[in-house]
Amino acid sequence: MTIIEIWVPEAIVVFFLALPLFRPFVKILWPMEGLVWLPLIALGIAVGIFPAYGFRPECLPILVFAFVHNFANLSPLISSIVSRPDDSFRDRGPLLTVLVCILLSAAAFPLFAFSSRAYQKPEGETEPIKEITIRNRMINSTGIFYRNYSLRIYGPVQKNRPLIILMPPEIGSAASVDIVCTELQKRNFTVVTYSHEDDNPLKKQPGFPVRLMRYWRIYRKAADIASVNEQGKALENQRRTDIEFLLSELPALLDDTGKGKLPPLLLAGYDAGGSALAYLAGERDFISRASNVLGVVAIESRLWSSYLPESRNPPDVPAHAGIILRRWTGMVSRLAHVLPQRVNRSGPLPGAGISLRGLPVLYLVSGRALDSKKQKPYQAVFDSLRSGLGRVVIAAIQGAGPLDYQDFSFTYPLYSFLLPGLKDAQKSEDPIGDTVGIIGNFASFLLEQAEDAEETDITIPPRYDISGSLYVESKGLPGFRL
Repeated sequence: MTIIEIWVPEAIVVFFLALPLFRPFVKILWPMEGLVWLPLIALGIAVGIFPAYGFRPECLPILVFAFVHNFANLSPLISSIVSRPDDSFRDRGPLLTVLVCILLSAAAFPLFAFSSRAYQKPEGETEPIKEITIRNRMINSTGIFYRNYSLRIYGPVQKNRPLIILMPPEIGSAASVDIVCTELQKRNFTVVTYSHEDDNPLKKQPGFPVRLMRYWRIYRKAADIASVNEQGKALENQRRTDIEFLLSELPALLDDTGKGKLPPLLLAGYDAGGSALAYLAGERDFISRASNVLGVVAIESRLWSSYLPESRNPPDVPAHAGIILRRWTGMVSRLAHVLPQRVNRSGPLPGAGISLRGLPVLYLVSGRALDSKKQKPYQAVFDSLRSGLGRVVIAAIQGAGPLDYQDFSFTYPLYSFLLPGLKDAQKSEDPIGDTVGIIGNFASFLLEQAEDAEETDITIPPRYDISGSLYVESKGLPGFRL
């Protein structure tokens, strides 16, 4: 993959903030009154980074520095506005300048240490991305409403070319898996992903911080608190609606022959989308309708529907109990209703009761799932393999964090840094390439199994090596390997 650094806005901000600091020590800069405007311009550029490139936490320190610096620089700015000479900069001592430069360096360090990198698509290696907008007519308690879907199709649709439908994550939406889709396309898969108005593309969207915090709370607490778990289940239901609608529409949208039949299909989904797919993979009605679906990949999916609220029934009070015990029991009961209701892993798992007739499911989880202290949110995933009845695989790149299976390791590296994988595990040199390799290798394995069952003309993409340290545990798939 060709990756280029995006340092231009950050470099301009730092340069515009730094140059006026050296004015007292460089005589050629003394007559340049316009230098007092550079910090204000730097502040404007720093603010503009957020709507242009999305919410970038690594830019917050330089934004705060630029704001404080402009406040301290207010008097020279006013003098410049009224065309009054101001030489107060000469009174600034070297000690103060050194201190401000140290603060500027500290604020600028995250900019370059965690700068966004852009993926440069090699010319001639990929087909142009086709975009289609479709509308779904829906009904809820308030009446009829419509949801618009923006589909992105990577690569040509051909009968001999396997197809992957990739459901995007809640945080970042389709924009955060563009590199993943492009790399899968380069490996001879056709990929379809989508976004709609309820998704969160991380930039140019009103109310983003509030929605980000909501998704983050679901991610962190949906396996603990009942009210948050209900929000997670609502997301799973929404993604279920998405995939059922898209599967009903795709044959007409993609099939040039008009026969309404798609090539062999792998369904992959992030977060709630992966959970919805895992449950659909074990439902007989869905399997019978989607006869061309080979299997499912659920990426960082927590299976929130497998959690149920804990009972809040107060303990029984013996008939002969005294007044102190009765009051104590009443107080405990009232306290239990004040505190958030908890959930436990007692709900149905994907594929319950369907045995080996369900579609194979690959759960791709972060290395954190292998840490016994951080494994609780992934309990349902491991239960589905060790206690369930379906064909299940759990795979994890040990050094990969929860966001490393998206484009964030390149586009938002600070997020990946703050959410690492398994402690002391070696990080993958190419997390996106490894993610694509795991998805593609799983699809190739399933295609090979289909080739053994019947003669087809499908071109099976070759397998690729995984550079990261890989953990794999499987059940019900003899001869499986990634």
